[in-house]
Amino acid sequence: MNSGSRKDPEISAAMVPDWRATLSGITQAIRRVNLDRNDSRSMQTQLTAHLKRMIQAGELTAGERLPSTRELASELAVSRNTVVAAYEMLLGQGYLESQLRSGFRVNKAARAFQARPVTATPERRQQRRMLSPVAPVPFRPTQPDVNLFPLQIWNRHRNRILKSSTSLLHYQSRFSVGLDILRRNVADYLRDSRGVRCEWQEVAITNGSQQALYLLAQLLLKPSSRVLMEDPGYPGARNAWSHAGAEIVPAKIDEDGIELPAKTSSKMSLIYVTPSHQFPMGACMSLARRLALLKMAYTSGTWIVEDDYDAEFRYTSAPLPSLQSLDEQRRVIYIGSFSKTLFPGLRMGYVVLPPELVDRFCALKSIVDDYSPLIDQATLAAFLESGAFYAHLRRCRRLYAERQNLFLDQVTHLGLPLHFPVTGRGMNLAALLSNGANDSSLSIRFKESGLDIPPLSRYAVKPVQPGLLFGLAAFSSREIYKGVEAMARVFSKSYGTGT
Repeated sequence: MNSGSRKDPEISAAMVPDWRATLSGITQAIRRVNLDRNDSRSMQTQLTAHLKRMIQAGELTAGERLPSTRELASELAVSRNTVVAAYEMLLGQGYLESQLRSGFRVNKAARAFQARPVTATPERRQQRRMLSPVAPVPFRPTQPDVNLFPLQIWNRHRNRILKSSTSLLHYQSRFSVGLDILRRNVADYLRDSRGVRCEWQEVAITNGSQQALYLLAQLLLKPSSRVLMEDPGYPGARNAWSHAGAEIVPAKIDEDGIELPAKTSSKMSLIYVTPSHQFPMGACMSLARRLALLKMAYTSGTWIVEDDYDAEFRYTSAPLPSLQSLDEQRRVIYIGSFSKTLFPGLRMGYVVLPPELVDRFCALKSIVDDYSPLIDQATLAAFLESGAFYAHLRRCRRLYAERQNLFLDQVTHLGLPLHFPVTGRGMNLAALLSNGANDSSLSIRFKESGLDIPPLSRYAVKPVQPGLLFGLAAFSSREIYKGVEAMARVFSKSYGTGT
């Protein structure tokens, strides 16, 4: 907070003695304030919390005068703005009062605060638990390691943007499908890294890929529509199509990706695929299968939605170009997200639309939410431009590859009855069990042992070979060691296998 935004009610040295000599009780209390520069909270937040606690505990009593902002800043070795902001916050909350030339004092009404119990009620503790972030449990799929994210660099870009202008704080309906600068940067990234054919005007920014799927379902489908979809496949996409009233036509997955039907009884309105790293099985669609899929779409006039899930994480070879890069007739709608490459809480995705769909998509999105958060968009644009995104991605690739290899080594070492059809890429690994195994009941036993390993049957419409899906990216070496040992104990009890 700017210290000039409110006149600080200082007391001159000529009027009163120095507070250190006259307010020994407050002095001792203030000196117990410990501000931690390694704390994730700001200095202002920490100081506000300390002073509030002291007032509630009666260490600072009603009517007592607090040090001036300059004196307290000097005592705590922080900026005066930090103290001003903390005092202003407590003033607004009723803990302090001030009058011109009389300084800040503990509000006389603070007795009401002091009468409250300091210990949290069960309801309050429950509320805190609900507000606290929950770390993923091994081996929950689709979780990036958010601890790798360069938050300081991100915040530096964010602060620079906030200091440069207040324009992003206003309504900006003209940016319903995203800030122009971010759309340009995303288009550049996709052309360079995924071979996507697009102009920046064809890129729409969404609140994650799930919103993109929902909007496309509303735009392209109706109750009579049929959607060909991978099985097992992504439940979020299946839910979006079903919500629009479409019929889901499940298609099996083999080593080349989605199996295309030889003949269809009626036209498909849409085909949904994850060709670069099929979710959840991990297959990469072969070139022959990609060309056959495009030919099918051209012949029938069907739209293809390419969800380029997890494409950035290949550890033994370079990422393959996107399916959309082969599309000569612009029948492929390309979607992606920064949730896995950056962090899920960002909620930032994108769609590359054929020109004929851009205006219709823009109009529909403006009804849903007008526009996505502008400050985050501007920060992401700067993050991409600076090269920080690419450095972060390289680091994640290296560490995720190491974690996958460690996991596979431990599974092999302990002789666990798991077969991994695809390795060397992705944040997740699908493992097949022997026929006759019950992957759902096994998943429940893992949960009882503190693990989160969903069964492959959870992602399928039709019966599939039993298996499990492991997420590995978010977990340290120690967590992987302990997690595999816990798995081994479950397998030993269930099948007499492992240690």
